Amino acid sequence: MPAPIAASVVLRHGRPTLLLNDLPHTPLIYALSDCPGARWSWEEVPARNIWLFGQQGVRLFQCDVWFEQMLQPGTNIDITLARKQIAGVLAQCPEGAVMLRLHVNAPLWWCEEHPDECVAYADTTPHEVEPWSLRRPLGTDGGRPLRASFASRQWQAWATAHLQDFCTQLANTPEGNAVFCLQIANGLYGEWHQFGFMHHDPDTGVAATRSFRTWLNLRYGDNEGLALAWHQPGVRLDEVKTPDSPAREQSSVGPLRDPQTQQPVIDYFLWLHTTMADSLLGLAAAVKEAWPRPIVTAAFQGYFYGQFGRNAAGSHLAFDKVLASPHLDCLCSPQSYTERVRAMGGSGHARGILGAVRRAGKLWLDENDHGTAQVGCPWDRKFHTTPADDIAYLRRNSLQAVLRGGGQWWYDFGMVAGTPDFASRGNVGWWDDPILAKEIAAIHGVATARHQHPFVRPADTLVIHDPWSFAHTVARRIPTTGFAFGDQPPVGPDPFSARGMDGLIEGLYHSGLVFDEALISELPRMNLAPYRLIIFGTTPVLDGPQREFITQQLAQQGRHLVLTGYTGWSDGRTADAGLAAALSGVATAGVDTPTPTSRLKLDEIGEEQVLEAPRHVPVYEVAPDQIIGRWADGGISAAWRTDTAATWWTFAVAPVEPGIWRALGRRAGCHVINDHNDATMMGDGLLMIHTLDGGARDLRLPGGKALAVTLPPRSTTVLDAETGAVLLGP
Repeated sequence: MPAPIAASVVLRHGRPTLLLNDLPHTPLIYALSDCPGARWSWEEVPARNIWLFGQQGVRLFQCDVWFEQMLQPGTNIDITLARKQIAGVLAQCPEGAVMLRLHVNAPLWWCEEHPDECVAYADTTPHEVEPWSLRRPLGTDGGRPLRASFASRQWQAWATAHLQDFCTQLANTPEGNAVFCLQIANGLYGEWHQFGFMHHDPDTGVAATRSFRTWLNLRYGDNEGLALAWHQPGVRLDEVKTPDSPAREQSSVGPLRDPQTQQPVIDYFLWLHTTMADSLLGLAAAVKEAWPRPIVTAAFQGYFYGQFGRNAAGSHLAFDKVLASPHLDCLCSPQSYTERVRAMGGSGHARGILGAVRRAGKLWLDENDHGTAQVGCPWDRKFHTTPADDIAYLRRNSLQAVLRGGGQWWYDFGMVAGTPDFASRGNVGWWDDPILAKEIAAIHGVATARHQHPFVRPADTLVIHDPWSFAHTVARRIPTTGFAFGDQPPVGPDPFSARGMDGLIEGLYHSGLVFDEALISELPRMNLAPYRLIIFGTTPVLDGPQREFITQQLAQQGRHLVLTGYTGWSDGRTADAGLAAALSGVATAGVDTPTPTSRLKLDEIGEEQVLEAPRHVPVYEVAPDQIIGRWADGGISAAWRTDTAATWWTFAVAPVEPGIWRALGRRAGCHVINDHNDATMMGDGLLMIHTLDGGARDLRLPGGKALAVTLPPRSTTVLDAETGAVLLGP
């Protein structure tokens, strides 16, 4: 058995670096899924795939274990199963280190004993299907399940006690010596979302109501303070209720809630996400305290992109609070499930704001769960790929987060997806193929080599977001009728998700610009000198100090600032077009429902935007020479102005066409690597180009070197960003 591992994440050479016994390790991990037939490390097919990845140089592995699998009513936790999981990994790769995904959910029997500590829904009642067969414990999370609430102090105490007992026992076993990370899992699919949030409105239960009242008391002090903040004379803290679904789905100023009339709903979402973060961080602190040597803590956290317009209901708005905590080292999520992003030619990007994660010294890990031609995708029977496409996807998905200073794990659902050749092979893993195995070894080698060099990302474009803004915006529940797991639900009528978040980021990945992302809250701590183009994506709420910082610090030195959608329409106390006009200097009068087609024109680069009606958008009133876009009915959809300090661009909805962003970048003096709409990504000394059509390309590296290359169709090519040498190619 191995010597005990002391693990940490430290900021070294500009990148969050995973250290095991003070040695850097490439954060590329092989992971078993939680599904029956694929979840136990000692069984034949999972063992085969652990061995296979070990042969390619991978030394980090992940597997799941659940409290409910180790606990019975009235007993202490039995860690036998956890030890067996780790031993199964070490049997195939004795040099391996293990990341345990520990699901700390309360078992169903606990929830049935403590109904007041469980989640309730504003629009429905909890319902749990009768357990049967070899179930996935998280299989019903997306419905209206019976689950302990994040707000329950009784569940928190129960989980903390068992978690510390688990850590104390396991750390003192030979198998525990091989553990480098505990990934703490809870919430929908273990990802710290509110249960059932896509289709329902959690959490309104007894524990949630009690916690919400306590939070309001701390925030406002007494009944008089609450009445003043809520503009509701006579309101009492001990009578406050959680908002119902109609209140959550009502807006007053376009898609925005007016704090003058809707502060109770805004406060509810502030409480909801603060409470979730506090719950997670408390458990992470318990792990750090109980484990007798340094250990990495991780959790699904920081989801922003690809949330289908349901960020407020179930995402992670308290992102800044989590990043500031010393107790959580690693943030994780699956790569964006947006169909265009995952398709051939898409960017395959992460769902988090990765620049902020890197600067906070946290390690970001993508979950790479993209199917292969081996057996397809178990939740999407229409999924199709080819062996050649698999290599392009494998490179893109495995290295996307590496270029942003993070890593990933290969999450293997292949073993339960089907049998490619039943007569001769039976079940196999997604990547159990000699060509893909060779490619994994090459990818691992490229990523490992970067530890010898400083992290460099020559970004001159900056995108700014504020996850907390979603407490002020409206999104409706996704109907369950006709909806099946794996479907891509519609984003909804809000202008943020489809344009200011997902559409914006997709356009930038295909623009040839090198960009970074930031939280509005971290700007005063950043070195802003490199950025020439600054884009406000999802920032409808800007307080007084933030507005002053934007005008005094950002809108200087000839920079170009792009304000999309409802940027600056609220200051947290009121919501009005005049606040936006005062910020940008572009006259903005109110909201309108235009004929839903906009034509933008910039440097002869055009974009036609077709919006689903009804769509409320800002209205601009500017001189003809300031107009760069009109709606089909003649209304102004985009405008600009310039002064001696900066140039301001305002768009009623964010542009999504890569050519528009290239043109804006060039106006601002930004470097453009690639004039074609390939997914072009640069970071950590690497340049990666993922292309659908292929063809001749003239690439211009930031250091001045020009490259003439020919890209095969449906391919991913990885080059050295300084020399232009091909590291992974045809």
